Amino acid sequence: MRDTVIPGLERSWTEVVFFSPVHPHAIWRAWREIRGRERPPVQFWAIPAADLPEGTVVLDRAWTAVGDPIDPREVRPFDRASHRAALTTTAANRAWLEEMARRRVSGAWFHGIPHVLAPGPVPLERARVVSWEVAP
Repeated sequence: MRDTVIPGLERSWTEVVFFSPVHPHAIWRAWREIRGRERPPVQFWAIPAADLPEGTVVLDRAWTAVGDPIDPREVRPFDRASHRAALTTTAANRAWLEEMARRRVSGAWFHGIPHVLAPGPVPLERARVVSWEVAP
């Protein structure tokens, strides 16, 4: 997995910075709705989309599995100008959370959500810290 190359970036999995296009509160809220209980507080960096470097892409796996080489059709440019964090989770993530609840396990909270992958340093001057139990 760590040597997986991101098409278009020509960087490995460990050479990019990962972001989620879904606000963390959406995952926390979905878990509460599904499981009927809250998760402990967890903090995340919220970085303005406009601050992400040129070349940032979105990876949304549709044809390959984790650990497989990434199909170039699964990668598209990230549109910094029009991006808004989603306030609800994806259907795939919700199904994953439901499966985890059914099995009475937890983890991989962002499974089933596309990855926003930034190639290189990300400025933190305008970043803020958010906790997933707090609604945006």
